[in-house]
Order: sequence, then structure tokens, then C-alpha cells
Amino acid sequence: MNNKNYQLIFDKVILKQLKKAGKNQQVKNILSKILDKIEELGPRAGNLIDSRLLIYEVKIMRPPIRLYYKLKKNSNQIYVFEYEMKKSKEKQQETIDKIRKKVSET
Repeated sequence: MNNKNYQLIFDKVILKQLKKAGKNQQVKNILSKILDKIEELGPRAGNLIDSRLLIYEVKIMRPPIRLYYKLKKNSNQIYVFEYEMKKSKEKQQETIDKIRKKVSET
């Protein structure tokens, strides 16, 4: 049975990050599980952090990873932006603001 309900489209930032993450097996495995979950559940895989722009966040506690993605309205496409190891609230807000700006420009 194929559970792939959503098509993932990767931003160039996450592609670069995934290449780097490949060197750390633990992070690579966690990211792979997160992406599989997003592919299967779409918006239900994370928490909505911007209802106007449909931006979601998946949070993992150990290790502390946050991954951001956007559901493209009226399709089954999900744009995966980037992930970060949990930083301060300020750093997290900077990342969210950067993604909002990127989404607003497209």
C-alpha cells in the first residue's frame, strides 16, 4: 500500500541542508521520518504557524529539530523550506519571518 498522499517540493535551502545532514546518520534518519510523515499526512503532520500563508512546523524534541513547510492550496503539493536545530526563540522567529517573506513573494 502506498501512503504517499502529498508531493514534496524542496526549496534550495533545504536541499543544501539535506546534503549536509547526510553526514550525520541520526539527523538524516530523523529528517527522513519527518519527510515521510509529511508526505503521508500533509498539513496534519505539523502545527499551523501561519493560517494566512498556510505555513506549518514539525517539532522534534530529541534532538531539538524544527522543520518548516507550506501546503499549496487546492493541490497535494507541499513546499519544504528548511529545518533548524532548535535555537533561541529569537532565532526561531527570524527563521519564520524569513519563510513568511519568501512565501509572500511567490
